[in-house]
Amino acid sequence: MQEVITRINLQHLKNETHVQFNESANALFVKYNPQTLGIAPLHALFKTAFDREIAALDFMRKSEITAQIFEQDRVRDAVFRGFSDTVKGAIRHFDPAWSEAAERLHNLFRHYGNIAQKTFDDETAAINDLLRELQEKSFATAITLLGLTPWQEKLREENDRFAQLMMDRYRETAQKTPYRMTAARRDTDKYYHAIIGQLENISLAATADISELVRELNAVTDRFKSILAQERGERKRKSEN
Repeated sequence: MQEVITRINLQHLKNETHVQFNESANALFVKYNPQTLGIAPLHALFKTAFDREIAALDFMRKSEITAQIFEQDRVRDAVFRGFSDTVKGAIRHFDPAWSEAAERLHNLFRHYGNIAQKTFDDETAAINDLLRELQEKSFATAITLLGLTPWQEKLREENDRFAQLMMDRYRETAQKTPYRMTAARRDTDKYYHAIIGQLENISLAATADISELVRELNAVTDRFKSILAQERGERKRKSEN
């Protein structure tokens, strides 16, 4: 009978959790011997990609700029949420002109959703797009009427500061390590999924008994899917506060 291997969306795991998952998966591949499993060539490619990912993560952990980036992301998230909450609160203003202006801005913010939940680069781009739209006449008039120009400028300032820190880290990374985390993760994921596909083919063809490996790998995957669910829950609670 074909053993079904549990799947997980590796893209949603944080960098540290992503490395932990692949360390656990690789330990099982080694335990059951890639040669015996019939995945030796793919495993060699996976291991090379994973070693690059570990090197990229180690560099990020040692980088002072990385710590500054996380702190700056927290700052701009707080500014964005404060700006959004202020707009939403103005909808209840007693002056109909203020209320209508706030409603117009609130609809724009709703269009962009919870920007603070996006990845670093996606959040930067989304905030830039939002700021560009706020310069359009109808929105600019509403911003001026409600006295929200300081919020608008503060969001621009903190987003620009974040973007500069990211550029500084790219420059630092280029000077000190040949590996980028995003590219390294993408390669690791590619070869992991290739291995899983090969193992499923082996199971389907019944050329080898891999039931024990699959059971252990599924247990690992289920554990990390639980971690992912917890992380999503934490992000959701933070976005609601």
